[in-house]
Amino acid sequence: MKFRILIIDDEPGIVEEVSSFLTEEGYEISTADTAGDGIRKFESFRPDLILLDMKLPDQSGIEVLRIVKKNSPSTRVIVNTGYVDQKMIDEAEALGRDAFLQKPFNLERLLDEVQRVLRK
Repeated sequence: MKFRILIIDDEPGIVEEVSSFLTEEGYEISTADTAGDGIRKFESFRPDLILLDMKLPDQSGIEVLRIVKKNSPSTRVIVNTGYVDQKMIDEAEALGRDAFLQKPFNLERLLDEVQRVLRK
């Protein structure tokens, strides 16, 4: 079975690098660069896992996480950010995030987390 991963991030370089890497690893990938687009793609693509940036241009990643978990509690979510805010990390954990990665992250570490989270 090919797992579906949605990448929601507004940094084109990260999206391109992560998308290419995970596609080569055998995952089906979709991407979005805003919270609004991410929510629409979530509804149509139905991913198994979302890689979610916490700082998006139109809305907080926390709001996206809240919507995802309300509508599909079984969807796995790995949150990531370059701006560590303990309150945000705690709130994401309370909402049901499955893992946290601080940017910049190593692609092998990302792959380890993706595989671990999808095995849950």
